[in-house]
Amino acid sequence: MKKLVLAVILVLALAIPVLANPFVDVPLNHWAYDAVQILAAKGIVIGYPDGTFGGNRAMTRYEFGMAIARALAYMEQYVDEAGLATQEDIAILERLIQEFANELRNLGLTVDDLKRVVGENSQAIRALDARVSELEKYAEPLLITGEFTATYTAYIPIDEGAGKVNASWIDTTELNLLATINDYTTAGVKLIIEDTFGTAETIVTADNFFIEYQKDEWYVKAGEIKMDKLDLGLVLGDYNSDDFDLEFPGFHVVYAPDDSDITWRALGALNDFYSLRLEWEQIALGAHLLPAGSDLIFEEGVSDLVVSAYGWTDFDDSDISLALEGAYGVMSGSYGVAGELSLRASDDVTITLDAQYLTPGFTPALPGGPSAFDAPTDELLIGVGTEFNIFGSDDPYDDKWTLGVRYEHGMSIFDLGVVTTQELTGTITYVPYNPYEDEQMEIEVTYDLLAATFSVYAGYDNYPLSVGDDHEALLSANVEWLGDTNRITAVGALTYKWIEEKTALTLEGRYDSMGAAVWSALAELEWEMAENTNLTVGYEFNTWDGDDRMIIDQAGTITAELSVSF
Repeated sequence: MKKLVLAVILVLALAIPVLANPFVDVPLNHWAYDAVQILAAKGIVIGYPDGTFGGNRAMTRYEFGMAIARALAYMEQYVDEAGLATQEDIAILERLIQEFANELRNLGLTVDDLKRVVGENSQAIRALDARVSELEKYAEPLLITGEFTATYTAYIPIDEGAGKVNASWIDTTELNLLATINDYTTAGVKLIIEDTFGTAETIVTADNFFIEYQKDEWYVKAGEIKMDKLDLGLVLGDYNSDDFDLEFPGFHVVYAPDDSDITWRALGALNDFYSLRLEWEQIALGAHLLPAGSDLIFEEGVSDLVVSAYGWTDFDDSDISLALEGAYGVMSGSYGVAGELSLRASDDVTITLDAQYLTPGFTPALPGGPSAFDAPTDELLIGVGTEFNIFGSDDPYDDKWTLGVRYEHGMSIFDLGVVTTQELTGTITYVPYNPYEDEQMEIEVTYDLLAATFSVYAGYDNYPLSVGDDHEALLSANVEWLGDTNRITAVGALTYKWIEEKTALTLEGRYDSMGAAVWSALAELEWEMAENTNLTVGYEFNTWDGDDRMIIDQAGTITAELSVSF
């Protein structure tokens, strides 16, 4: 049916010279006058015996069928030689799509249908694509996605010390609501509902709330802010985030007037920081208020106003780039400076030199910053690193072996050159030319020159085993040795998949030389029962903490989870 409707629309889009009005009941000033005239001239509609078109009368299925048959005959004869649609065609299409939006949606008309007839580059394609997208957006202004999960957990054997004794049943509903208010405004929130039929009290929480507005020179967002660090991150870098450099509840406002080269930016998190900055080409100036009690303040109970400056250049698109940032605490008198120099020595080799100097009381949000810089002294930290291909090239059919080397040296100037950090890290990464599900190997060796200790990590992820066309098997293994504590941990995993049954079995073994137990094991079966419906059943003996790589208790955990996503 949708192809038939498409045929009629395309016929209407093929404009011809204006002819005499064939129907006495179609007024000249009616918006559809030209379209009706085109249909009549091409023999698609012939009206009624009394000379009328009957525009207010519903067509019967037979009348509609006859019109479609004539349209198809016309299309077969003329469309191939008609060429691309014109601006005049677009105007007709726009009016028709708007008038018959509901009917088109119900019949399943897509842009791909139109592409097959008039070609990929037609102006009508672009017009229809934009219009249908707009109609679909406002036809469903509230988009809801989410997941229902029911999880049963029991412990055999139990571990009273870890609080793992009684069985539990937990259900969780996550609803992601995204509302399109208009062309410029969207809003969203995640609702999490836990334990609606369990013995515990039902808990309803909201997360990831935001309102976002963007029009012309303004961008405004309030709620959960997720963005990259500012500049080198001397003031605002890795802040309360696992996946983003900056992730916090607050606001972000950008004002970029068309008649100015300056962009104004404001952002802030309640009780943590408030920043106002101007950006001009490759220069930025900022003022940051850090209230007492802020996570970014080293000295508790004291507020500070930090002013910062940042500049960047690539020396007219050369292979060298340089970035510099400085910040000064007006109240405390503390300060910090940071710089980063990057040199592309060749197509395969990049060298990076970075440095930061921090005085007491200044707590930057740099890697190793707020949590690591806790000594009442200054610190000069210099790092140099390089990365280059050992084997392989940009050719996608080549295996790639990459070597990365980094050296860090930290020292205190005030304390007569006392060394605070001295560390050398080397990383070898191997990625096959046709990796299967993020297949790669990594070997990393770190040597702490101050403690004279090594740390070594070696692992291979998702090595495919040949088991036939209807089955898949992936093997992963890794081991880590921490020289300062002489702790050894290791993990081995085998995943076997029945492709047609959409089922996977994972067997995993773990070793921890200093854990609550020496070894741990997991067996887990995943079954895709239907589209977006999954059942997972597993048993874990001795609990493994994957983030910290250690065995944390000696419970045996039985888990059964049913999840439905939409």
